[in-house]
Amino acid sequence: MSDIGQQIRLLRKRRGLTQAALAERAGMARSKLVLLEQGSGSVAFESYARIAAALDAAFRLEPAQRPAFEELAEHYRE
Repeated sequence: MSDIGQQIRLLRKRRGLTQAALAERAGMARSKLVLLEQGSGSVAFESYARIAAALDAAFRLEPAQRPAFEELAEHYRE
């Protein structure tokens, strides 16, 4: 979750928003936003959705960049 928090912090700063301003736009406590940006604590998906809306952004799921099975087999050959 820390990657998501870092992305939120970066986008917030690019938009010129303070944590307090973004938290107000998203309808949440600043302390909750701080935890979210730090990748700490338990945060409901609804909170991420509200932050995305407040930042005029969208969440996307992307496939992880992992090696193919064949690439792993080559790596572990003796």
